[in-house]
Amino acid sequence: MNSPAPPCTQDHICWGAHASHPDRHRLEVDSLSVYYGSLLALNGISFSITCGHTLALMGPNGAGKSTLARCLCGLEKHCRGIVSIAGKQYNRKRRLRYCYMVMQDVNHQLFTESVNEEVLLSMKNPDADQVSSTLKELDLDAFSERHPMSLSGGQKQRVAIASALASDREILVFDEPTSGLDLLHMSEVAKQLETLRRMQKTSIVITHDYELIVSCCTHILHLEHGEVQAQYPLDEAGADRLKKFFIEME
Repeated sequence: MNSPAPPCTQDHICWGAHASHPDRHRLEVDSLSVYYGSLLALNGISFSITCGHTLALMGPNGAGKSTLARCLCGLEKHCRGIVSIAGKQYNRKRRLRYCYMVMQDVNHQLFTESVNEEVLLSMKNPDADQVSSTLKELDLDAFSERHPMSLSGGQKQRVAIASALASDREILVFDEPTSGLDLLHMSEVAKQLETLRRMQKTSIVITHDYELIVSCCTHILHLEHGEVQAQYPLDEAGADRLKKFFIEME
């Protein structure tokens, strides 16, 4: 388990901020709300987190997790509120260039004729050596020339994760990244998320996977009914709280 810095004292949670650089490379979310007609899908979500942390976004189905993820990445047109990165406000179009999202149904984001081309497509500066290294790390090197749609569900998931890693975006959002993966490949995903943390990338992971959370996440944001139910660092007390939550779910 990781040992994050203590949270700041603010109206909304501020994880891992450094006093000398309070805004440096920090993602700040202020009062995000989403209406679909008269339906309130998100109700005033606020939090902030510095780079180098991995946030587990938890909650039951319909809690608003994927909607929040889409807002952060600039994919949700109905989003209202403020998203700031490194002290600068980013509108929806700018967030599209700064964030990368791996969707739960990765079939919607696989476009090319080969795995190799798929990962290259995500890169600002295509680098064949980096693609080869990333595919090897995710046990995909044997499939580099295969059409992505010919792969199994778990393999396609890993291709999408490889594209996210190669994209070099500052904020990466993963929607159920271990869905359909066996324990071995779940461990590989956890290792990659930990690598991103060491690279000072901000990762937000929608997941119900307890083992994944304790392996690589540093903070918890728990949503229910479109609102923040709980938010806490995954320190010793947080780990006990998380464990109790999962035991009570059984």
